[in-house]
Amino acid sequence: MNVLDHEKLHQKYFEELSRIPRASFKEERVSDYLEDFARTRGLDYKRDTIGNVVIYKPASAGYEDHGAVILQAHTDMVCEKNADCTHDFDRDPIDLYIENGILKARGTTLGADDGMGCAYMLALLDMDTPHPALECAFTVQEEVGLNGAFALKPEYFTAKKYVNLDFGGRGKGTCTTSAGGEMVGLKKPVEYEDCALPAYRLFITGLKGGHSGSCIILELGNSLKICGRILKEISGSSDLRIVSLDGGLKNNAIPRECEAVFASGAPREQIERAMESITAEIRNELKFQESELSVTLETAACTRAMSEETSADLVDLMYLLPTGLRHRSLQIENLPVASENLASVRCKEDYVEFQYSLRAEKMSWRDQMEKELCILAGIYDMTVDVYSKFPSWEFNPDSALRNTLLKAYKEVKGTEMELLATHGGLECGVFCDMIPGLDVVTLGAETDGAHTPQEQMNLKSFDQTFEVLKNLLERL
Repeated sequence: MNVLDHEKLHQKYFEELSRIPRASFKEERVSDYLEDFARTRGLDYKRDTIGNVVIYKPASAGYEDHGAVILQAHTDMVCEKNADCTHDFDRDPIDLYIENGILKARGTTLGADDGMGCAYMLALLDMDTPHPALECAFTVQEEVGLNGAFALKPEYFTAKKYVNLDFGGRGKGTCTTSAGGEMVGLKKPVEYEDCALPAYRLFITGLKGGHSGSCIILELGNSLKICGRILKEISGSSDLRIVSLDGGLKNNAIPRECEAVFASGAPREQIERAMESITAEIRNELKFQESELSVTLETAACTRAMSEETSADLVDLMYLLPTGLRHRSLQIENLPVASENLASVRCKEDYVEFQYSLRAEKMSWRDQMEKELCILAGIYDMTVDVYSKFPSWEFNPDSALRNTLLKAYKEVKGTEMELLATHGGLECGVFCDMIPGLDVVTLGAETDGAHTPQEQMNLKSFDQTFEVLKNLLERL
């Protein structure tokens, strides 16, 4: 049974995409779907080795001499779910439902980021509406470092106008600039020893999380940092041996949950007193942002734990590793311009790995944050892996495409479109590097809660924004 209105092609294709598992690095099935879509409609297309698909549609009658337009969105989605959710992102369709005109998913991320943009392109490719020649780029691995965009080749495109369909601005604005950044991995070698001490499992849950670009300005709780502060407090009054650490899921998501298993010979009452004391302080600090913070302690079991020295180093690292907002804009209200997100920690057989995402408007800030992490890594005998660097997209004050979009928006919605900026990494910067002189705008529907199970999309805005897009193409 369909949840969405299949008489509206953009809604139809959003629901079809929602039935296809499309986690980052696992987009093969959606790429197959797109290839079959193009082939059955007689449309030219290219599919590269990484899984990007570019589908071409000739100009409609009367638009043959108009310049081509690139439309672009990414096919992968962030796969987050609630702890009690049994959804299998490798197999199950997203469980959609509508509540008061808002599209949601039961227990998981919705995938509006960026199934929304993909659905718009599929609808345009499958309908008769006035438009110049379309070069529709469906990219992969956007959420893990813009890898798909980096793999594209300039010869795939002829257009000098580009509409990125991965930014909604709450459905009221168009983005004019975006941050650059990079990913950083830190690996700490560890040693294990036999251990017969009592063991405990510490859980940090109930945090909001969210996109590490758009939500970092809110100064939300980071489960890894909270865990580190609690472990540091416990270790100050008792011996503590780390058994395992596990927290966070994605580099571009603020970690909502963390689990630490540790062993200690101290009385449980002493451990609980230390935990409760520091937790009360943290709750007071986060009372306006994280009212649902939950900290629990359970009995566990272990036969081995990390050495005393390694455990002490890891506790110190969890405490010291920086995260959060570094600089905010003095020109645009509530715009972060430099941040670092301590995103995850994982225990492997012989090392513990921390993952970061760094974002900055100015690459000098990014480089500074990277150097600070390298210095800290050197002190604690960690290796550093810097990868997935991506460029910022600089503001163009003379964008003819943006002026046309503003007119289209006002005609459809009757209000002025807002000019916005984002701290998120957009594929716009990659496209601008690839195609010199490219004129760029962004467009998207009203969405909220990206990268969390609370992700949602306003269906009225989804419909209206599609009308704006069609109006824009008719004007070009």
